[in-house]
Amino acid sequence: MKWFRIITLILITGFNDVQTTVAQKAWALDQCIHYAWDNNFSVHNQELDVKIRHADFRQAKNNLLPSLTLQSSFNQNYGRSIDPTTNAYIDVQFFNNGYGAGSSIDLFNGFMKLNTIDMQRLNYEAEKNRLQQVRNEVAFTVINSYFDVLLQQGLSSIAWENYRLSRNQLDYTTKFVAVGRKPGTDLLETEANLAADSFLLVQSHHLLEQATLGLKYQMNYPLSDSLVVDTLVPSIFSGSMDTLSMEELFRAASVALPDLIYAKNQLKAAKKAVQISKGDFSPSLGFYAGWGSSYTETDRDNSNQIIPFSDQITNNSNEYLSIGIEIPLFSKFSKYTSLSKSKLKYQQAKINYEDISYKLQMGAEKSLTEWRAARAEYESSLSQLAWSRKAFEAAEKKLDKGLISIIEFYIQKNKWVRAKTEVLRTGLQVLLKERYIRFLMTGSLLGGTREK
Repeated sequence: MKWFRIITLILITGFNDVQTTVAQKAWALDQCIHYAWDNNFSVHNQELDVKIRHADFRQAKNNLLPSLTLQSSFNQNYGRSIDPTTNAYIDVQFFNNGYGAGSSIDLFNGFMKLNTIDMQRLNYEAEKNRLQQVRNEVAFTVINSYFDVLLQQGLSSIAWENYRLSRNQLDYTTKFVAVGRKPGTDLLETEANLAADSFLLVQSHHLLEQATLGLKYQMNYPLSDSLVVDTLVPSIFSGSMDTLSMEELFRAASVALPDLIYAKNQLKAAKKAVQISKGDFSPSLGFYAGWGSSYTETDRDNSNQIIPFSDQITNNSNEYLSIGIEIPLFSKFSKYTSLSKSKLKYQQAKINYEDISYKLQMGAEKSLTEWRAARAEYESSLSQLAWSRKAFEAAEKKLDKGLISIIEFYIQKNKWVRAKTEVLRTGLQVLLKERYIRFLMTGSLLGGTREK
């Protein structure tokens, strides 16, 4: 399939604007895709979403750790108040402060935390799959725009060659009319045809500029900078696709592409969410431990001297250990509502998985059908090009001998132009369809190894 390389390369010769950009850097398709990935806002946002999901996953694991709190208080008392030392009422101004530390850990909560860890892990994996989907979507837009530039570049080359032939024909006809060998009407027809070809040349140049601008937009490329694409687009598929079946392609795509894996991770995460909602109905068991102490100005010795701070902290110290159980009885039906919603979301995730699986099967079948049709059209266009070229060359000779009219000559010339256009269009379609099939088989839209 190396002959695909010639599709645009042959047709590019003679186009003035292309000749002026030969010295510039030519961007290969893979380079354009990588540039778009590095500069696309959707990709950057999705990368941040992946980091957010990773933070949720990390926190879900951290929630298994015990909690630890430290506390302190300072109180200034005025007027009648309770003496913290004797619990009797006194009417003096004093201050006291307290210190404490506490820790707790869940011993059992219906496996909610463990299921939450699994759910957040699956959400994290799904978000990474979604990132790859976004990258693929960006790559597709770049590829389509890139091939549109190649098409318009080839059409511009064809328009230039067609214009050059018409200009030569005008010089030829002008000379023969001047010596009386051609009628004046032939000159008028030739001039009209040259004007039409000149319009098509200008139009093709503008369409090329628009296609290049579209590629810049998809790449988020600076609009003021020039962008020249590499017209050498080789075949990237290794092996024969003639014997490839839809079932084989679907199985390969199910493993290689992130779409089905993304839906499966979402489905598993939704199932974990149901288990979490069920766990909320179960009793919870926790272990608690703590220490506390205090200091107050009213704590005095027999000499009515305030007991030192360190002695009070030691004397007033207390510790505790406890195990507590909490049994949910009534929560205004909020737990039932949460469970019902999680089950409905699980059903949605299941439908989404089946939908993506079906679309992937249809995509595999459609891609094979379109590739085979494009290849058949390309091979037919090659045959048509060969015959139309022979017919054009024969028409040139007949025109020189006066055997056909100038109108009949232009009919053959236009057929040859249309044949070259079809070779260009169908050839690029084969390359585009081939790249998509390889994407289904390998998960890669690049011409080299699979992207990270």
